[in-house]
Amino acid sequence: MKIVVASCIAAISLTACATTSQSLVARNFTKLTGSEIRTILPGNSLKGTDKTGQYTIYYTSHSTMKIIRNGRNDTGRWRIDGDMYCRQWTKLGKGKERCVTMFRRGDAIQWVRNDEITDETVLLSGNPAGL
Repeated sequence: MKIVVASCIAAISLTACATTSQSLVARNFTKLTGSEIRTILPGNSLKGTDKTGQYTIYYTSHSTMKIIRNGRNDTGRWRIDGDMYCRQWTKLGKGKERCVTMFRRGDAIQWVRNDEITDETVLLSGNPAGL
């Protein structure tokens, strides 16, 4: 009986200690490679939310993008660093570059930085927001 209880406690501890990446994979999300990100973003949009609210980003090319957030528009640049997506806005975010790992399940894309989901987005075909 003691062995069974110890095994259960160990299993619960491992689940509780799972990283965000592991939890996403367990929910059938797949980590995107840099090549996959480069392929899916240009000419398409991501509609999502983060700690500051909702937004839509349109990827105008393999390096430029436009955003509308809370009625404000901005432009920026994006790039791939290994398998990380990095973006930098002209005005938003104080113009600082931010890099994340992306996980995808269908059209849902979760952004992870420092083992936390920072953005929850949906991939949209084209430019439905007219940016």
